[in-house]
Amino acid sequence: MTSKSEDTVKNLKEKVRQLASENRRLKSFIGIDKSLGLERDIDRLLPLVMTKISEFLDAERSTLFLVDWERMSLWTKFAQGLGKETINIKLKMGLVGLSVITGETVNLPNAYEDPRFNSDIDELTGFRTESILIVPVYNRQSEIIGAVELLNKNTGLFTKEDQEVSERIVSKFIDDGLTEKVNKQNAAELIHEIRQFTSCARGSFFILNRQNGSLHTIVSEGLKGREISLSINLGVAGLVAITGEWLNIQDVYADSRFDRSTDEKTGYRTRCILCVPIKNHSGEILGVLETINKKNGTFSNSDMEALKTLTANIAIHIENATLFSEQNRQFKSILKVMAASIDAKDPLTAGHSENVTKYAIGIATELGFGETERDVLCIAALLHDYGKIGVDDIILKKPARLTPQEYDIVKNHVRITKNILNKMSLSRKYRTVSLVASCHHELMDGSGYPDGITADDIPFMSKILTVADVFEALTADRHYRKAHTSEQAFEELEKYAGIKYDSNIIRALKSFWGKNQTSDSGFEDPFRYS
Repeated sequence: MTSKSEDTVKNLKEKVRQLASENRRLKSFIGIDKSLGLERDIDRLLPLVMTKISEFLDAERSTLFLVDWERMSLWTKFAQGLGKETINIKLKMGLVGLSVITGETVNLPNAYEDPRFNSDIDELTGFRTESILIVPVYNRQSEIIGAVELLNKNTGLFTKEDQEVSERIVSKFIDDGLTEKVNKQNAAELIHEIRQFTSCARGSFFILNRQNGSLHTIVSEGLKGREISLSINLGVAGLVAITGEWLNIQDVYADSRFDRSTDEKTGYRTRCILCVPIKNHSGEILGVLETINKKNGTFSNSDMEALKTLTANIAIHIENATLFSEQNRQFKSILKVMAASIDAKDPLTAGHSENVTKYAIGIATELGFGETERDVLCIAALLHDYGKIGVDDIILKKPARLTPQEYDIVKNHVRITKNILNKMSLSRKYRTVSLVASCHHELMDGSGYPDGITADDIPFMSKILTVADVFEALTADRHYRKAHTSEQAFEELEKYAGIKYDSNIIRALKSFWGKNQTSDSGFEDPFRYS
């Protein structure tokens, strides 16, 4: 037997070990939050989150699914151990499931025109569903517990008033506390009250079973007492996305909710899973974080509590990155519209700016440009001709070569471009866009315009734009001539290689052109870099 003093020392050592472990976890938590806060790109943020989470919980793998409510799916661009393979879980379970997942009322004039409608029950009963109204039912804790479904409005379709009254009656059902003790009698009374007002053929009350991920009826009018059960069991991640509840499964193969298909496909053996919802500040589910196989044993309650705290911060970083991405896409879409508006002045130049952008980005990629440089070049290329907004259409569309006076007017478009871009409030990242765009007609031997500067003074990105612009112009029809072939265009460029145009840039364009001409995928989208 050990003495009390030995037991005391042992207990103290264990407490010191626990404190040291908690201290390491706290430091790790702070480090993770700092790392995630520095990353704004959603494509880079997700792998970073997964790597940090696996390290934090001493797990073998982690996957973060994002919820796409529009496409009704869970998806991820990164799952540890699966390389570049994308996992996509369809959240397809009919319109009642849709209402339960999103918490929104569904009101459709023709159910069969919606691909999400599940016609299995119609096929089973012989009933033909036409119009449909589905209202989600919440309890007093604002958790969805089920849905009310109404079928076939007698006058054709459910009105907005039908929808509002139905939602109001369901709200009263909650206020009266009946959702705390849902039974067939009070559910039937609710259905009867709503049906009286809306004048529809049938009504059903579905209850969500959060444990097995299913919906079943406790009232199903017109089905002679037969109960309907709809499975919404989409695996562990799908169930967490639907219910918003945490799952800590010690032995997944003993749990019917686990979908083995990914294991069977990859040969990996999942043992245990800690799966948690990622919610924003409004409680909406952004995604699901799935951590797989604790390296030593199974995930503990301590792991779950630590992850709860961490996921709140992860949600903020994901929302910030998503918002940043959306703003960036919106910014680029506005620029594309601006560029298209200039090209639209003349049908023969339609798509010119976007093609120049594709070639310029292709050249930059061949030359090993980084993402930031490609992004700047992308904007400059899109807007390089925006100054043509100030050039008379009669000159731009002239079906013959321009006079020297007309050419001088056209040449002025680069100064107009520079003036316009200088007035735009661009972020610091794009501070060189105006200069790059306005120098795309400068040539290395000084024979270009507007300033006639020579090789050393021309920004390298402008030299790329020059080659891309000339190549696009040569290979497209113009009012005064037909398009050259790509071979003829390259011959023209190479005639002045090292004189007017940079030789390395011409070689890079030829390499890019050759790869894409033989590729089934066609030209890459320049906006994937931005």
